[in-house]
Amino acid sequence: MEINSESLRFILGVKIKQFRLTAGFSLKQLSEKTGLSISYLSEIEKGKKYPKPEKIVQIAYALNRTFDELVSLQLDDDLNPLSALLNSPVLKDFPLKQFGIGLADIFDLVNDSPSKAGAFVRTLLEISRGYDMNVEHFLLASLRSYQKMHLNYFEELEAAAHDFRLQNRIAESSGIGQSWLEAMLRDEFQCTIHYDDFSGSPELQPLRSICPSPKQLWINSKLLPQQKKFILAREIGYRILKLKVRAETSSWIKVETFEQVFNHFKVSYFAGALLIPEKQIIKDLSHWLTHDTFQGDALSKLMSQYDATPEMFLYRMSQLMPTHFGLSKMHYMRLNHQLDNNDFRITKELNLTNVFTPRSIGPGEHHCRRWAATAGLKNLADQKSTQELVQVSAQRSTFVGQDKTFFNIAVVRSKSLGENTNTGMTLGFLINDQFKNKAAFWNDASVPNSDVNETCERCPLTDCESRASTPTIHDSLERKNSRERALQDFIDGHK
Repeated sequence: MEINSESLRFILGVKIKQFRLTAGFSLKQLSEKTGLSISYLSEIEKGKKYPKPEKIVQIAYALNRTFDELVSLQLDDDLNPLSALLNSPVLKDFPLKQFGIGLADIFDLVNDSPSKAGAFVRTLLEISRGYDMNVEHFLLASLRSYQKMHLNYFEELEAAAHDFRLQNRIAESSGIGQSWLEAMLRDEFQCTIHYDDFSGSPELQPLRSICPSPKQLWINSKLLPQQKKFILAREIGYRILKLKVRAETSSWIKVETFEQVFNHFKVSYFAGALLIPEKQIIKDLSHWLTHDTFQGDALSKLMSQYDATPEMFLYRMSQLMPTHFGLSKMHYMRLNHQLDNNDFRITKELNLTNVFTPRSIGPGEHHCRRWAATAGLKNLADQKSTQELVQVSAQRSTFVGQDKTFFNIAVVRSKSLGENTNTGMTLGFLINDQFKNKAAFWNDASVPNSDVNETCERCPLTDCESRASTPTIHDSLERKNSRERALQDFIDGHK
């Protein structure tokens, strides 16, 4: 087990407390037996102090234990799961500092009841194994939680992008070209840029970029021009923000540490803020929101104006709408539609609401075909076009049984990187008083209304024209509830 000084103090403190309680001593009684103050013993048990060897001897003698029993890193059965905790990504990779939590805070929680804490940790480990939760899932979930804490808006990254524009005399209303970004990387940061379709290594063809070293960048030549610009801006972000720890590829092949994930997030945010500057897009979105009817064409024009892909543009909206427009009850979701097997898969999501949880959907379940993006992807596939297509639509989506309606903006586009996959994005806002005040088109009669659910398996709708599977999970839950009601009636009738 890898151990640092903080963990060492914690293990000693937990063991002393466990041995003291086993012996039936209070802190006062242990103080009297050792001649050490109650406050000092309390700090030892909380992992705040590590006593000198002679004091450990005094404590061991008072507890009728050996010196080795106290200082050994070996933990008994009740505490063995804590070894797993100390070695797990929870403490190694979880961004405790980002959440305002210190390792001591975790230790305090565990210290109050070591055996119960051990059982709790064991339960968490069992759950993670049962749900096949790997380190990548854990790290990305940590990032999503961090984004939710900040409503997906990070002022320091906005400022870094704004300052970079100022330093290079780029006006807010001016776009940035691919050649300018290439020149910046080449001349200012001595980075050589290569474009390649990776045909020599077929396994690498789905990747967008590879960075073997700070001086070498390889970009997939099949990417759209806007995607290439985003990658170049992101690479500038690594250098401007002075971030050294990074993944070598995009998209991920392997995620190893939270620092990799967090740095990737920061430079992606920087790139979006650089290419779609904050003040200008807020002004444009403010005007767009004043329309009485939903203007999908106007949104498409804004995407073209900023030379942004639908993913870039909608995700940029998700960063600014909660903070600048007060629309914090929001969700963003990106789906891939594999045309050869009609599979819809969530590849990115951020949910600032508590209405539905896409990531909780089990394997093999079928995402609701009534979602705006899912329906748009299905329509796009039916067109069988060989052209690059982008379609914008809107929908008021009411989640069945929850009485919550969202105004969903959906953008779908056809294949990228030559893959047999279309992509759809949804940006949804809860229709509450705040949204009604900000979006004049919230009640546009031309926008369709639709009852939706998470998956077909969980949906009670009996007249759904888009159902892809029977409601097995819903029916099972209904049988259980019916059985419980019958049992309660039986008990009430025989009291």
